[in-house]
Amino acid sequence: QLMPQVAALAQQRGWRYAFTSFAAAEQTAPFVRGVATVAWYTEAAILPPAWAEALDLRPVDAGPNVLILTPQDEGVFYRAQPTPAGQLVGTVQMYLDLRREAGRGQEQAAFLRQQRMAF
Repeated sequence: QLMPQVAALAQQRGWRYAFTSFAAAEQTAPFVRGVATVAWYTEAAILPPAWAEALDLRPVDAGPNVLILTPQDEGVFYRAQPTPAGQLVGTVQMYLDLRREAGRGQEQAAFLRQQRMAF
């Protein structure tokens, strides 16, 4: 239920963003279930604390359920995909991000590759 809030806030304020990792994969090629972390890239001009304040996010003692990523360059937004759930990174970027994920990230990446990348 966080994804629609992020999308609405971004649209309201004109902020650039794109969901990635498991949150994005669930929208395009769902395979791994029960992942509670929502990750998205934001443009460098909009720092993660601005998102956290606007969405009323708070730090937790256990593992994070939100990751707000500031990319080193704008390439993560290349071929971003609009969906009903919000803006997603391009399929190649999603694949690369999933490959770096601990746990079942590589399984999800392999499924995404098989379903959406044709190689």
